[in-house]
Amino acid sequence: MGRTMARAAAAVLATAFLAAAVSLAWWAAADRMAAAMGLGPADGVVLVERCYDAYDSEGDNDGTDCAGRFTPAGAPPAQARPILVRGATDKHPAGARLTVRLVGGVAYEPSSSPAVKAGIVAAVILALGAAPAGWLLVGAWRGRAPDGGALVVSLFVGLGAVAVLGIAVGLVAGLVELVL
Repeated sequence: MGRTMARAAAAVLATAFLAAAVSLAWWAAADRMAAAMGLGPADGVVLVERCYDAYDSEGDNDGTDCAGRFTPAGAPPAQARPILVRGATDKHPAGARLTVRLVGGVAYEPSSSPAVKAGIVAAVILALGAAPAGWLLVGAWRGRAPDGGALVVSLFVGLGAVAVLGIAVGLVAGLVELVL
């Protein structure tokens, strides 16, 4: 009876890990990925004022951002407001009009760079949730707790796979953008 209860508890905990990881990945990345991939109707148009190279907190180049004035779809130009376009495809000249989608007050032009970054964030979250869930399910299946080293190895393998796949997807997306 005790072993059956432990197996059931491990299965429930594994399900909770997976559900939490999927929910967190969806919350953290789904809207940004959809906006950056151009899915759904456009929220409006940005009239570009200037574009510049963006840098992350460590000083590494993080792509191109553009500042401009956003006009919601179907609204008169008088309703324009300042906005930032993250991950622009190019340094657009002042006066260029970009069709964008909004997420959290930030505009996204259809571009692979922010979509790949959001996808990598989601994949890391999923890997960090799937490794302990798998470890728990192996324990439930065998009827005894697996070695803790297996959990560490699975975490490293999962994160390594995310890095390799992120690089591969980024390269393919960049090549597709160059061709199109």
